[in-house]
Amino acid sequence: MQITTSLRSASPSELPIVADFWLAMFEEIGKYSDGDFEPGWRDRFVDYFAPRLAREDARYFVAVDGERIVGSAGARLTEGYPSAIHGLRSGYIFGVYVLPEYRRLGLATRLTQATVEFLREKNARTIRLHASLFGRPIYEKMGFTPTNEMQM
Repeated sequence: MQITTSLRSASPSELPIVADFWLAMFEEIGKYSDGDFEPGWRDRFVDYFAPRLAREDARYFVAVDGERIVGSAGARLTEGYPSAIHGLRSGYIFGVYVLPEYRRLGLATRLTQATVEFLREKNARTIRLHASLFGRPIYEKMGFTPTNEMQM
């Protein structure tokens, strides 16, 4: 099979597809499934991200093979404290997912690099993400370090 991929920004009309990739990521790591969410979550996903894409305080990137989306990653500027109070912008990367048959081609790294570049262009001083066991080696090679963040 000949695979030729490219990266680009996702359009608002592609947000439902990106939502499915986001869900596939969570299902694969065993965190959530579609049944864990209240009905209508995809519509709320689109309603949340569409205006943020328009304001350019968020961006989704997609990897495409021809016309087919085969991977995605999102980036957004964080809202609230400390940005609103101190003016210290930070960013968050989320939803990095590549279809299994397109893995080991460097797409997750390229998608993550695109999100980092977007957030740096927006003057994010820090960039965070939550890494799965699958993604951790990719992110560590890129310079991400574990933090003292805890979760209950």
